[in-house]
Order: sequence, then C-alpha cells, then structure tokens
Amino acid sequence: MRIRVGLVILFALPLTMNGEKPYTFANTPGKLPKQVVPLEYSIRIVPDVSKFTFSGSETVKLKASAPVHELVLNSLELEIAKASIDGTQLSPAAIKLDPNNELLTVALPNELAIGEHSLALEFSGTITPKGRGFYYMPYQEQGTGAKKIALGTQFEPSDARRFFPCWDEPSFRARFQLTAVVPENWLAVSNMPVESERKIDPPSPNAGPARSSGATGIDKEVRFQPTPSMSSYLNVFVAGELDAIETKAAGTQIRVIATKGKAEWGRYALESTAQILEYYNDYFGGRYPLPKLDQIAIPGGFGGAMENWGGITYYESALLFDPKKSSAST
Repeated sequence: MRIRVGLVILFALPLTMNGEKPYTFANTPGKLPKQVVPLEYSIRIVPDVSKFTFSGSETVKLKASAPVHELVLNSLELEIAKASIDGTQLSPAAIKLDPNNELLTVALPNELAIGEHSLALEFSGTITPKGRGFYYMPYQEQGTGAKKIALGTQFEPSDARRFFPCWDEPSFRARFQLTAVVPENWLAVSNMPVESERKIDPPSPNAGPARSSGATGIDKEVRFQPTPSMSSYLNVFVAGELDAIETKAAGTQIRVIATKGKAEWGRYALESTAQILEYYNDYFGGRYPLPKLDQIAIPGGFGGAMENWGGITYYESALLFDPKKSSAST
C-alpha cells in the first residue's frame, strides 16, 4: 500500500509543478493591444491647488513589435490637448477618448514601423476629494489648527490613468520619471529620491496654467530620479507642508513622513522599519532594490495603506503612534 501511495505522489509531483505556465507578457490576459509597449515615461505635472485642477505633459518612449496604424492606451477623466508622434504634431481629429472603456486612441497618419518611437501628449484633469487617482486632503495642522491642503495619489487597481495617459495594466511595465511643480514651502515625495530641484520665478500677469498657485506665490520644480521598470499602479506622488524623520539601514534611506507636527509620532514605525528591512534582506538573500523607502502618513483620502514602491502610503492611524491618543491596538 505504501508503494502505491508513493507512486501516486511521485507521478503527481510533475503535474503539480507544471500546473501553472511561467509568466510571459504575451500570455498575460489584458484588454490593451500588445503590439506597442511603453519603455519609459517622462511626466510633468502642474497642480493648481486653488482650483483643484492640474495640467500635465508626457513623453513616452515606445517599442513596436509589429506595424500599427493607431495607439491604444488608457485615459480616464482627462482632457487631451495635443498629441505628437516622433515629433510630428497630430490633428485634434486623431485623438479619440472612450470614457466608457477608459481608452485613448491616437490615430496615426502613417503606419508606425517596427522599432522605437516617441509619443508626446499634453493633458489636464481635476484633483478630486475621492481618494482615487489624484486627490486632495483637507486637514487641520497639528498645534495651530490652521486649515491646510495636501495632495496624494491612489492608483491601485487601475487609476493611474486618471493622473496621466498610460498603458495601465500591470503587465505593461516601464520606467517612470516624474517632475512636479509645487509651492516652494511644500515637500514633494515620489517613488525615487529627488534628482533636482529649482525655484521658479513668479509668473507674469498673462502667464498660462503652469503654476501650482501655492499660498506663497513662489513655486519650485521637483524632478525625481527614474524608477526601475514597474507597473503603472505603483507610482506615487504626495505633496504638502510635510515633515520627515529619517534613519538608514542596510544602505537604504528610510523616512516616515507626515503633516507638520506629527512626524515624531512615526518614531516607532521608523525604528521598526529599519529592523524589518534588515531582517528581510537576510531572509530573502537579497537587498531591497531601491535607494530609499518612505512611509507616508496621509490625513485623508482613503483608509488602510498602499504598497507604492519606495513610497508606501498609510492612513495616519495605521502608521503614527500618539501616546496620548492612540489605542493599544495601534
């Protein structure tokens, strides 16, 4: 009897091991055509915090594996002002939005040949209070009670398309480089460390919507380093009057970020993160791949947390510990 059982297990093992096919891009289900894939995004976002709107532009490096006459990607609740392919401006008639299917189709004047190409888009949208896509969070500042606004993003499962037009399915992985214009006194956070930061001179009276319209009237442009190849929903952008505490573990910069007056309540989370990161590096036999790991306490938008790579967002009560107010479960 034992021999028979052993034979059953022996012959069953190959079936179990081969039960799932290895991951391939071509075999992963999805709705978007796969003849054209994004390789790199360069995105610039300019929020207007006085009107809760934003304008944006992007250049996407593409790779075509077969000739195509149109590009199909995701876009939702965005207005597309301009589009060009390989430097050639396209007519407005070439831009078609399908809100029901959350698609943007760009008709091409000529067949797009196999190889690499560049798609440029200009767009605009609304910053909402709904906790999805690009949203704003009203809150009262700790200690002063002053009314403030912070901005954040929530893209899982499929809301990056509300922030910028993109191939918004997890299998379409690419590198992302974000640039954002924010008030000079704000801290801006994304997946990667800041690459450069520059002050922007006050606009002329006839200037267009290229400003963040912060309370000080003075803005800065913050450019972040490019991410590794990843899915669109893992992008993150948080900005506001924020404070940070930080440490370093296993060569990784670790920060806890919160609205002013609350960052110190993240001390326990900061120390725990450093210990856990070192433990996981040892356990998995490999180092955490990014240069920094931010844990960001947000004052609203959505409950719970979101595992944005390099910039994890949490509702405040899930990350911060105030000895005077926090419950034992926290």
